Amino acid sequence: MKNLVFNNFYKQGLFMEDRRKYSSVSNTELHLLNQIGRDFSSSLDFESIIDMIMSRVKDVIKCEASSVILFDETRDSLVFYAASGAGAKEVEGLTIPRGKGFAGWVFDNQEAVIVDEVNKDPRFYSGIDDITHMKTGSLICVPVGNKDKKLGVIEGINKIDGSFTGRDLDLLIAISQLAGISIENSMIHRNLEQKNNDLDRLNKEMDDFVNIVSHDLQTPLASIEGYVGLIKDEITSMLESNADLNNYLNRIEQNCKNMFNFISHLRSLVRLNKDSLSFQEFDPAAVLDEICALLEDLIREKNADVIYNSSLHVIRYDRTLFYHILYNLVQNSLKYSAKCRKPVIKIETEEEENEIHFLIMDNGAGISKDDQEKIFSFYTRGKNAKMADGYGLGLAFVKKIVELFDGKVWVETEPDKGSIFYFSLPR
Repeated sequence: MKNLVFNNFYKQGLFMEDRRKYSSVSNTELHLLNQIGRDFSSSLDFESIIDMIMSRVKDVIKCEASSVILFDETRDSLVFYAASGAGAKEVEGLTIPRGKGFAGWVFDNQEAVIVDEVNKDPRFYSGIDDITHMKTGSLICVPVGNKDKKLGVIEGINKIDGSFTGRDLDLLIAISQLAGISIENSMIHRNLEQKNNDLDRLNKEMDDFVNIVSHDLQTPLASIEGYVGLIKDEITSMLESNADLNNYLNRIEQNCKNMFNFISHLRSLVRLNKDSLSFQEFDPAAVLDEICALLEDLIREKNADVIYNSSLHVIRYDRTLFYHILYNLVQNSLKYSAKCRKPVIKIETEEEENEIHFLIMDNGAGISKDDQEKIFSFYTRGKNAKMADGYGLGLAFVKKIVELFDGKVWVETEPDKGSIFYFSLPR
């Protein structure tokens, strides 16, 4: 990204095309500015960029002190992010109220200034001199940013030999334009790094939480399941004559199994990542054969027809995860079939040059418009969920797997008219 931005910047001919704009700047200095631009674009580290700006400003315009002052939106103030020369350590981190001093004026008005005698100018703010114990005599200050965003200002204090000139102003404006691009890129990079670090931390916390909860749930569940088995063994004869008691115990046992499945599903969902993918070639029709065999009892119970082409093209993905995508979608169509008609589920594929689409079509209960955006979220179930057991993880699991493959999943549906679940995977 950084090289692309830099190259585009120079393709615009910022310095070379509009030579008149920098009439006071020599060819040697223009080449120096090009070198500065290359230096600025060589890093995305925010602190490194700021340090380079400070070094270049002080050397190029020959002043006693310089500073990079950036706007902090959270504090609605300008902040001394870096400084060099006299009083540098004292001012770093200090804030200036918006509109205060030359920095505040230049930032608000987006106009560069040169002031030879600052103490005669009403915009001068002497508070910084009191902190640095340095007397500001002359000052040059230019805005940093672009047409869409104001970032801050760059200041130079006390020209070492003589007064600040138009040449100094041209050089500092050019540096500020280069600095604006680099600062913005480094800020974006820093924000992305922070978000990635936060995401890694949250993922670890989630994994730890799921492990703890899974352990704490599985232990009592295993105990309940064991005691139910012992009770059934002890009262076998009673169960033969008491259908209700037998049913109660069977329901406890089944609920334990359901909870074990839920815990296993939840742990799998949290731990999915691209590093865990294992690609191989396989026949999707063979996967559907396995799914239908596993769901045979449910298919028979619903008196459903599951229709698919037995000669599909071989594909290359993680077979186990692909199996889970289709299993959840086919099971979902069976679970939410309409009671008023025979369930028919069709699985088809549509192939394009760069991707393949899978369609799971049913004539079931359909999904309301309000629920369509929610059904792929964790623990979310539609209004028809009361028709079937579940925890609202199946479609969230599907979405996470498909996105791991760099694909996408969506649904087209109407209440009482059935649904078509699509998922597309890149070739």
